[in-house]
Amino acid sequence: MPKVRTGPKPGKPKLTYFRKGGSVSAKSRGSKICPAGKAWAKRTFDTYPSAYANLAASKYCKDPNYAKASKKRKKS
Repeated sequence: MPKVRTGPKPGKPKLTYFRKGGSVSAKSRGSKICPAGKAWAKRTFDTYPSAYANLAASKYCKDPNYAKASKKRKKS
C-alpha cells in the first residue's frame, strides 16, 4: 500500500530574474507586450485589462500587418 501525503503540497521554486546589478521589479518580469501595443489596446478597447485586449496588444507588437491602418496613422 502506497503512503498517502497529508500535508500541504510542495510549491514550485520561485524564479528570480536579475539584470546587471540587482533584481527586477515584479511588474516588469514577464511583460511581453510593448508599450505601443498597450497604448493601442487602451485606445481601441473599452475595457483594456482583459484577455482579448491583451491578446490583440501582443499581436499588435509581433505581427507587422496587424492593425495596419492605425500603424499608418501613427507614423504620418
